[in-house]
Amino acid sequence: MTKKTTFVSFLLDETGSMQNIKDDTIGGFNSYVEVLQKSDDDIVFSLVSFNSGRTRRRYVAESIRDIVPLTENDYVPDMMTPLIDAAVKIIRATDEAVRDRGDDPNVVVVMQTDGRENVSVEYTNIDLAALIKEKAASGWQFVFLGAGLDAFHAARQAGIDFDPDKVVSYSRARSHKVFELTARNITKFAQYGDAQLLDYSPEQREKVDDKHTWKYLGEDAKSGRKASSQSGRKSRRAASTSEDYKLTRS
Repeated sequence: MTKKTTFVSFLLDETGSMQNIKDDTIGGFNSYVEVLQKSDDDIVFSLVSFNSGRTRRRYVAESIRDIVPLTENDYVPDMMTPLIDAAVKIIRATDEAVRDRGDDPNVVVVMQTDGRENVSVEYTNIDLAALIKEKAASGWQFVFLGAGLDAFHAARQAGIDFDPDKVVSYSRARSHKVFELTARNITKFAQYGDAQLLDYSPEQREKVDDKHTWKYLGEDAKSGRKASSQSGRKSRRAASTSEDYKLTRS
């Protein structure tokens, strides 16, 4: 049987608060790419960075082997956090790109942020929750990385009802490590197609100083117990955000 392509879309926070960990984020992302490039599997990769002033498509549906490292000129943190708008748009762009391919790839959407939603204007958390529920039901996998915050709580506030096993909170000092571990999980998923391989293990969480896991998984994360999901609150409307975009190559 032919192994499926893995289509990875990465949403990277480029807001002002990320300035404090700019170098670690660049280095961590480049390490993430290096790990994925060692895989023998077919991985198609897109990177989109976001803030309240712009959305930048860094890479669009490219072979992971063609991705080049980010530089300090490529990543310039500024402004605020329209997380809901950014999440809806990358999911919709990914959906269109996957449908255009016609080969039914395994899909992984990775979202990274160091702040809570505070400025989305086009969509509500209800819109985002419905979209994620729809795509998860069709087999998409979602991974959420939160720098210096309770990632699962922040995700729920934005309407993102993720599997807590695939959500990780990490200390800013462990930015490089969390990118590396996430890439290793995705590499295993690309190889075997088992969604549980995207879960963060207790050992991985310890390596990135995840202090919040016990709230949602129980103190013994190995038990596999899940916290009950809660509906996020409706987001406050504020300033303008970015245009829609595509993740298909012209």
